[in-house]
Amino acid sequence: MRTTARAVRVRELERNPDLVDVVNAARDSGHEVLLIERPMPDAVSIAAIGRALDIVASDQGVALEDADGRVIDREPGENRILAAARLWRRARESLRTEGDAAAPATGPVAVGGFAYRPDRDPGGAWGGFPALLLRVPALAVTRVRGRTFVSSATADAEELLDLTGTNRSAPPARHLEVTAVRNPVAWAAAVDSASARLRSGEASKVVLAREVVARGDGVVSAGAVTRSLRSAYPSCFTYLITGADGTAFAGASPELLVRRSGTHAYAQPMAGSVARGATEAEDERLAEQLRESRKDAAEHELVSRFVVEALRPFASSVAALAPEVVRFTNIQHLATTVRAELREPAADALELAAALHPTPAVGGWPREAADRIIDDLESMERGWYAGAVGWTDARGDGEFALALRCGLLWEDGARLYAGVGVMPDSDPARELEETDLKFRALLSALT
Repeated sequence: MRTTARAVRVRELERNPDLVDVVNAARDSGHEVLLIERPMPDAVSIAAIGRALDIVASDQGVALEDADGRVIDREPGENRILAAARLWRRARESLRTEGDAAAPATGPVAVGGFAYRPDRDPGGAWGGFPALLLRVPALAVTRVRGRTFVSSATADAEELLDLTGTNRSAPPARHLEVTAVRNPVAWAAAVDSASARLRSGEASKVVLAREVVARGDGVVSAGAVTRSLRSAYPSCFTYLITGADGTAFAGASPELLVRRSGTHAYAQPMAGSVARGATEAEDERLAEQLRESRKDAAEHELVSRFVVEALRPFASSVAALAPEVVRFTNIQHLATTVRAELREPAADALELAAALHPTPAVGGWPREAADRIIDDLESMERGWYAGAVGWTDARGDGEFALALRCGLLWEDGARLYAGVGVMPDSDPARELEETDLKFRALLSALT
């Protein structure tokens, strides 16, 4: 099928609107929104409002739909991320740029993400989210290196900048009632079972996640949650994606899956965690404990080695720096910086994401064996948790972060998700404590 050519108009704004305010006003006015934000000096942030085109999971692959939901192109493939990469290459050829789109993520851009299992359609509470969604928005507001650009894919898209939102009459939530979906003792027993299966040689590592439900005594505003996460975790990837059923997926992820800029690719896998200390000295003591942990070192080595090997077929060279401890507001992680020089013609961001996802940081290794253990022991629907969120533009550049430290929000509550890497010698009690530490990132932002 052939898509109808359309113009995407780009111009620079003289002002720098708060992107959370932009999407919050649009959502309050009934528009679908997506936000990927990282308030770092050279980082790219995008607020996407409305839709011009969607690349969405469909039977046996992905489909390209127009704003009215009509299918105008299809791409088959068991790997839906790779199929989306092929479909995006065709779709962007029909999108003509008017104006200066030299900055990343300006002009034709697709924003969205995919589930942990893109080959499965999410069920349960995730009914508003397909297995994969990459949206060419009616309006994209992009901030990069202190400048703000708008890319309009429909005639009246810039009017969306003037939305003011609505005042909610219901009071915001002040108190939360938090309930574990699965009894923590039963979940710890599942960790113990997983470790036993790893010791028997079934797999090298598996990630098991927990789910809690938080219900508030008032409105849980997705915009307020996102703003709180941005403030509390300024070096993380903050994201907000609305579902078709009125829910919203929000989080603050510390981990980059992959970034592609021309022939350069960059990843920063993380595995192995410890809490922050109350003082600098305690911080360093805990960090040293993390560095010396054989369990965490083995887990991290498995993840970083996988990322290097997954990028190698696309690259003329791949280099990994020595692991380091990176610190966030309430947690420290072992992280490895991986850089690759891509061979021409350079694989685009979605192709690289398809090769990497899911990394052992969110699933385990080997993939099929780890997924069997997850299906047997986890007892929950992951949906987009441990999937990825991000963007890709008409050049094939883009950036995707792992969808971690996250929750699925509705009017007065949320489902929150956190996971841990289980190894043959894992301590179930310690793994349970780690999930509680990760839940705090969202719980503190909900009220």
